Amino acid sequence: MKLMARIIALVAALIITSAVWADSAAPPTDAPINMDQALEIAFKRNPDLRVATEAVNKARGMIKESGARFNPSFTAQITHGIQGPEIILPASELTGNMPVTMMPSKQTSKSLQMFLPLDIFHQLRYGSNIAHDQFNISYLDLLRTSQQLISQVKKNYYELLRAQGQRDTVQAAVDVAALRLKNTDARFNAGSVPKFDVTTAQVDLANLNQSLIAAQSRVSIARAGLNRTLGLNADTPTQVVNEKVIVDPSSVDADEATKTALAERPEIKMQQAGISLSKSNIQLQRTAIRPSLGISGSFNQSDAQGFSSNTNSWNATAALNLPIWDGGVTKAKVEQAHADLHSAEDSLEQAQLGIKQEVVTLALVMEEAALRTKTTAESVALADEALRLANVRYEAGIAVLLEVTNAESQLTQARFNEVNALYDYAIARADLQRATSTQPEIEKLKLVDYKPTLDLESAQKSEEE
Repeated sequence: MKLMARIIALVAALIITSAVWADSAAPPTDAPINMDQALEIAFKRNPDLRVATEAVNKARGMIKESGARFNPSFTAQITHGIQGPEIILPASELTGNMPVTMMPSKQTSKSLQMFLPLDIFHQLRYGSNIAHDQFNISYLDLLRTSQQLISQVKKNYYELLRAQGQRDTVQAAVDVAALRLKNTDARFNAGSVPKFDVTTAQVDLANLNQSLIAAQSRVSIARAGLNRTLGLNADTPTQVVNEKVIVDPSSVDADEATKTALAERPEIKMQQAGISLSKSNIQLQRTAIRPSLGISGSFNQSDAQGFSSNTNSWNATAALNLPIWDGGVTKAKVEQAHADLHSAEDSLEQAQLGIKQEVVTLALVMEEAALRTKTTAESVALADEALRLANVRYEAGIAVLLEVTNAESQLTQARFNEVNALYDYAIARADLQRATSTQPEIEKLKLVDYKPTLDLESAQKSEEE
């Protein structure tokens, strides 16, 4: 019960926070936002998280409903009727010299009924267990949605930084090419270089301008993707802080990462809760052929009529229903429930295999990206030196301009590769953190307790006690 109370308190806090978020104005977009601010905006405005929160809300209501079924129910009823003709016996010795109304023209009756189920064969308890398991599944789905949202925000954030880095790289190359064309044209007018060099510089600048247009388009597309995840309009001019990505060159322990993922991933806990729910459903279906017992009572009050002066009556009943034969319906439902259990067990195994493969793959991707960040940095240094030598050779008159433009193109491509490797690593790290449920951002935001230990068997025993 303590575990359930803790979870409900956490979800209640998230719901209250969501209500505040819903009323908040759109975040300011005139200043760049950092990663933590982007995550905060997403948790305030992303509709996927609100949908998952409402699913938890519904599951909480189901728990309350299943608990209320143990309580007695009361029904009150008041009826007032008019009828005719009125029948009155005249006064006589038989009536005690008083007229007696045998059928009044109007009559009012009141009744109060009560029913208390006695769950001696646990029909209600199994239904309550199912409701609690369903709540666990909904809550874990909320955690899964939170995990995916954090990962998606980080990926979109890094994709925007990647696109901006590529645009800046091309812009720098365009600026150099424009300056080179200006200098080459001046030297051609002075008669020191041939027309071919001017044409070469013009072609190089034109090609780079085409690349710049494509790079600017990628920035707009990446910004729209980030806005969608943040819950903003696609055309919102969101700006982000160019946060430094720290590369850890050490290898990832795939075995340890897999163990962590299998222990922490909400998807695994959801499958475990599904197995628990299926087991409770089997027991619930079996209760259809078991007796049921309930106590009912009623109190009635009506207008006196005829020779009776008593206007009150009551009764109490204990009803025991003994199912004898339902034509095999219960047996069929139990078989279906067993099939659901086997399917849940297979789904758990399938989820475990998928998570193992995902973690190992992401670990390899992150290691490969980390290595590429090192080699691309070396390539940039070499390409920069090659460009310097090409410029020296061209200025000395022992090389043509084409050699310089080729060296500039190689440097631009090396810088492109460096940017891609850096953000490939950042995105792979974000994916691996999601795959192993080790995202540090959830601890910073304090929005959802992302690592609850849901020991379903222990929780069930506590509830039964």
